[in-house]
Amino acid sequence: MKLPKNFGPQGFGGMMKQMQDAMAKAQSLEEELANERIGIDKGPVKALFDGTGNILSIKIDPSIVDPEDVDALEDIIVGAVRSGFEAATNLRESRVKGILPNVPDLGI
Repeated sequence: MKLPKNFGPQGFGGMMKQMQDAMAKAQSLEEELANERIGIDKGPVKALFDGTGNILSIKIDPSIVDPEDVDALEDIIVGAVRSGFEAATNLRESRVKGILPNVPDLGI
């Protein structure tokens, strides 16, 4: 197996330092994500999520509450929850990519 470029005694030490730095950043990532706020606006339904995907609040405009059409309200709520979770997942992925060390030829 061919080792990545600059992967020798100095390269290994440098890579280990990058990995240690990445681990330190990863440990604080959950806290940072928990403090992020993602607002989702689906018109009459608004939701607030944190960066980990937890739903913090949901607001429903009372004018759309129709006892004869509960399915429509449920669909809007599901859409808001899905959008919030997707936004949180994308935020996490972008933050993780930012802390991973750049090791050539490893496909990360």
